[in-house]
Amino acid sequence: MTIRIPRRAALMLPLATPALAQPNWPDRPINMIVPFPPGGTPDIGARLVAPKMSEALGQAVTVENRGGAGATIGTRAVVQARPDGHTVLMGSISFLTSPLTMRPMPYDPVADLRVISLISTSPYILVVRADAPPRDIAGFHAWTRAEGARLNYGSAGMGTPLHLGAELYKMMMGVQLTHVPYRGSGPALTALLAGEVNMVFADVPGAAAHIRAGTVRALAAMTEARISQFPDVPTMAESDRRLAGYDVYTWAMLAAPKATPDGPVNRLHEAAIRAARAEDVARRFGELGFDYVGSTPAAGDARLLRERDKWREVIERGNIRAEG
Repeated sequence: MTIRIPRRAALMLPLATPALAQPNWPDRPINMIVPFPPGGTPDIGARLVAPKMSEALGQAVTVENRGGAGATIGTRAVVQARPDGHTVLMGSISFLTSPLTMRPMPYDPVADLRVISLISTSPYILVVRADAPPRDIAGFHAWTRAEGARLNYGSAGMGTPLHLGAELYKMMMGVQLTHVPYRGSGPALTALLAGEVNMVFADVPGAAAHIRAGTVRALAAMTEARISQFPDVPTMAESDRRLAGYDVYTWAMLAAPKATPDGPVNRLHEAAIRAARAEDVARRFGELGFDYVGSTPAAGDARLLRERDKWREVIERGNIRAEG
């Protein structure tokens, strides 16, 4: 029996087959874009796993920092890339939250990206300079009530969780603080050390060395549970009943353009998990305060959807807007 294929479908077959089969994938180096300058959670995560992924995939995995606009510049470059698995994103939760503050949105993080794996999560921590007036979180609450908008805080950019975490603090405590956005958590911490800002709602991997060196003081963990690296630092929630349920964290998440086929996504997932589980990488994750997760692509997509809904509510409630 002869099966006739409609002419239109027949014309499409040569285009569809290579994307589905991908027998020799990867056939060139893979570019892992980090939408922030060096020093933050996704950059550290990328540079830890990229060499191991190169070994597993048989192709170089390069890390490119492309910061700006609260992670949306680098993320948009991935969204617009050819969906063949050779361009991927290693992002913090900011690639999800930042576009939610923009009109029009530069991209839809759920509709335009598919998760390869949530590599790890990392808590946030509130820090001030070592010579700042508050000695503890109770003193910090009193400081913000007394000084209000005269105090400013640095963040990793408009719409990033470092920004939204501070805004959530303001809403729950009924205080005013002035936002100063930077191009990443690393630059925000540098600004804190230089005295340009009074506080930073920081990621632990970026802040840990400064805390241990004594150049900044950690006042509170921004997660519901205390941070294993700094067990003596109380949580926001336990510091004041008005902050019950306060829980802010970030992640190192590997993602690809939505149309990327399952074949490359699965290969990348396997390589990323193998890299994150390598003894030296896992040890370094622990030292930096990363909590290894290693989700499946499907579980990562589900988390992306849940977190989108959570932060969209905060953004709408606080009327937080930035120009796209």
